Amino acid sequence: MIRELKKKILFLVPVHISYDSYTSPPKNARTVTKNGRTLNTLATDLPLGPLSISAYLKKHYELDVRLVDFNVEVSALDDFSYPSFAVFAKEYLAKIREMDFEPDIVGISSLFSPSYQNFIELGAVAKAIWPDTFLVGGGNIPTNAYQHINQTGGFGFFDALCFGEGEKPMLGLISAESPATYASQSDSWITAKKLEDFFVPKHDFLVDLDEIPFYDYALCDHGKHSLNPVMTSYAAHSDSMGYHIMTSRGCPFHCTFCASHQVHGRKMRYHSIDRVFSDINRLVDQYAAKTLIFQDDHFMADKTRVLRILEFIEQKKLNAIFQNGLTLYSLDFETLSAFKRAGVNQLVLPIESGSEKVLKHQMKKPLKMSISRQVTNDCRKLGIYTNANILIGLPGETHQDIESARLNLRNIPANWYHVVCASPVVGSEIHKISSENGYISGDVLGADYRLAVINTPDFSADYIQDMQYLFNLELNFLYNSDLRLGNLATAESGFRNVLNLRPDHLMANLCLAYVHAKREEFSKAAECLNKCLGDNSSDSWDKYLALMDFSIPTDVNDIIGSFEHKWAQSHEENPTHRC
Repeated sequence: MIRELKKKILFLVPVHISYDSYTSPPKNARTVTKNGRTLNTLATDLPLGPLSISAYLKKHYELDVRLVDFNVEVSALDDFSYPSFAVFAKEYLAKIREMDFEPDIVGISSLFSPSYQNFIELGAVAKAIWPDTFLVGGGNIPTNAYQHINQTGGFGFFDALCFGEGEKPMLGLISAESPATYASQSDSWITAKKLEDFFVPKHDFLVDLDEIPFYDYALCDHGKHSLNPVMTSYAAHSDSMGYHIMTSRGCPFHCTFCASHQVHGRKMRYHSIDRVFSDINRLVDQYAAKTLIFQDDHFMADKTRVLRILEFIEQKKLNAIFQNGLTLYSLDFETLSAFKRAGVNQLVLPIESGSEKVLKHQMKKPLKMSISRQVTNDCRKLGIYTNANILIGLPGETHQDIESARLNLRNIPANWYHVVCASPVVGSEIHKISSENGYISGDVLGADYRLAVINTPDFSADYIQDMQYLFNLELNFLYNSDLRLGNLATAESGFRNVLNLRPDHLMANLCLAYVHAKREEFSKAAECLNKCLGDNSSDSWDKYLALMDFSIPTDVNDIIGSFEHKWAQSHEENPTHRC
């Protein structure tokens, strides 16, 4: 029975990236132009943590719950002229207070390391506006960085931080006559006073995920969430709105770069298959959902379950996106065929590295290069477009490892590569190793996968930053798999996507010139080539062209030969080349 409880709860989600990254995007970022300013894009994914907690609390009590996701609110602005996210948040939340909404509890949910400073500043702003509210934080950052938050004064405004998942801890908090007293006694709530006594927090997991009702999607402004640039990066989907869904929690693997186990644990827990089907039906019936975005950390844990879910998606004629959670050794041809039958025409593959040594020792990832090659080749046979995730710059990785990966990845015929710098995410083994050895430069709690911050005896952060961009230029442009295989239309689509965001991108223009030359569209090829020979010949491009040992042809008749000479050279360097 649902009991009436006259309490108001406000969930806040800080911007996922730093203010500097938003207002001064790095060269490898997706950008948007507003009022003449170039700004970074913000992922407006549905915040499943608050949606799940809200649904669980409302199962027990009648509550007034509201949500403000600042990724959505900032993205929706026609212009952003604020000196910080905190100033914008203060103005925005003051308007909520003026509407006579006085929350009893404000909960700030933060998952990503780059949002650390935004999490702290948003806490200070919320407490200043509602000094009598009980202010709490939850998610990956407070779970893993509560000691740092304490040492830097965060408990000056946060009353308590939640350790791990928040459904049961939040229920206890709102049920208590005094939230402060409950937090002081619960093993899952962290306070400054308890840390003085060397308190060690504990998880309070829900074993049966079906105890959580259908997520409270009604909290979200679905129109604003449809601005999500993640959707536009999936060429197979024209739908502007994707509905996030999580069918399981936990991950048994020990990948050194990941910290998700700190929140969800290593033991797998599942929603029942009937519950998954029920949730999908409700998303379709209540929200006219056409695209599902699966957020499981380890979606492939149970093959039979996976095949049943894919069969249901096929029956419902829905689109499905898998941003993470796919283990490559589980993607045999039968399973990939089931993805294809379900209409999944694009997959993100966690290939992670082109070095067997790095995969085994630095990443502790159960994966072989032969499996990555087999999966990408099978995807090509089935017509599934593949995005490959690659990570470089882990402690213990060497220049030789990186050069080996640079060459070996040309053997993996993924359609597109997403190459990032290893980030010492708080709670991960990489963070532990890097902290103990003094490898981290800058503010690790604000670390972004686009920015290298690890320096080891084997490499510098500057070297990793250069290699990250070089990998991108080689794998996606110079040695683009579709270009080499003659799939000109697919290759062209990728280059045009880049040029929509960066019209001055030299390698995208040069590759497009090659496409036109192969089609004997020489006037169009010359137009693209001229863009490369004009203003784009900056010192930065000269640097990377030198690293690739590649020169821009000066004549349209030399375009094809210049590319194909490099491909032949690469084959001689690595005769196992399969592309």
